[in-house]
Amino acid sequence: MTLQISPATEADLAAIDEIESLSFKAPWPHETFVGELAREWARIDVGRVDDRIVAFNNYWIVTTEVHILHIATHPAERGRGYGAELLGHALAAAIATGCVLATLEVRRSNKAAIALYERAGFKPVHVRARYYQDDGEDALVMLRGLAPA
Repeated sequence: MTLQISPATEADLAAIDEIESLSFKAPWPHETFVGELAREWARIDVGRVDDRIVAFNNYWIVTTEVHILHIATHPAERGRGYGAELLGHALAAAIATGCVLATLEVRRSNKAAIALYERAGFKPVHVRARYYQDDGEDALVMLRGLAPA
């Protein structure tokens, strides 16, 4: 199945909220995503299969950096490479706007996400101790340089 990637709209937020709540221990509230849609530097892309939203990616492009905030795929759709496609799309958009660095934080226990990011060329460079407020888990800070294609 082919993933169609497009910018999110307010009409997409219910599906994003559902995926968010099924994917994260401390899901972001609806209002956070409403705010992200309004920020000039924030982007939310959705991935659709047969007009159903199956995944999303929230990221910021700020000057010469892209910061990946959230990538999530509906549990029923995982393992199909949608997260990797959304990540690749965001990195390409960042390169097109002149970004030279990609950054993110990820829970130390989230082995699947860490593997996704490592396959995409990210390297762990730092640990933020007790970063996550819900349970005090550490975050790995990961970086990747970006070069124009």
